[in-house]
Amino acid sequence: MTRRLTWYGTLGYTLLAFAGATPALSSPVTGPDATVVVGRDTRSSALPPGEVGKSAFAGSWGATGTIECGGMRSTGQLTGRGDLVTTAAHALYDENGQSRAASGACRFIIAVGGTTRSIDLEPDPTRCGSTRPYGMAGHHDWAVGRLAEPVTGIRPYRLGMPPSPGQGIVVVSYSPERGRTVDHCQVREVVEKSDGGPREIRTDCTGRGGLSGAAYLTTGPDPAIVGIHVGYRSATPGSAAPYSSSHYTFGTTAERRFKAAVAD
Repeated sequence: MTRRLTWYGTLGYTLLAFAGATPALSSPVTGPDATVVVGRDTRSSALPPGEVGKSAFAGSWGATGTIECGGMRSTGQLTGRGDLVTTAAHALYDENGQSRAASGACRFIIAVGGTTRSIDLEPDPTRCGSTRPYGMAGHHDWAVGRLAEPVTGIRPYRLGMPPSPGQGIVVVSYSPERGRTVDHCQVREVVEKSDGGPREIRTDCTGRGGLSGAAYLTTGPDPAIVGIHVGYRSATPGSAAPYSSSHYTFGTTAERRFKAAVAD
């Protein structure tokens, strides 16, 4: 019997809770908000478990924030400079190809120096893989937005080299309510596409609702973006299970047209 893979534009939030934050542990649940992939918790960064505090997060991963746009909440990050935010295209554009800003203001929320800042974010239809991401292949689901004013006091992420299968990565999330979390996981496959755009990344990172647009970051004290999380595909979306060809999270590489959009 052939099983159909179902796509969900969601990301899992967490395997490791930071000191000072309320733990947000992954657990199997039912429905579209299910945890679908159990990632490899390699703890491959320079920061050992149990010793990751707020200052360490701000130093390495402080460029990660939350995007609220037209009723959608997702993840974004400062990239390249203090007024550019990268995320998934479906975080900024709806099923009809319209900017979510038409349904409510877009804001980027980030912790800076112990305070939370909320800054207007403008989607830019000339800097995205597609304004109709729901009807496109996943590697088109990336976008760059511009902030009304730059964020200072935070080091933006740089773009890294294209990832390779087997490479360890880090997926970071932040929200004012939940605090800061990180998932250490692994690139399993990089899929070439024929249109010359970014490639699709398949990973064993945790998959759960609400955090599309989070960066796939290199490990270590100077993280670089190698991709953007889009969602997950699963033949059994209500169950937690290891990575397989029918059960995985995926995103797009931060190269080619993506890289040009950030540099423009």
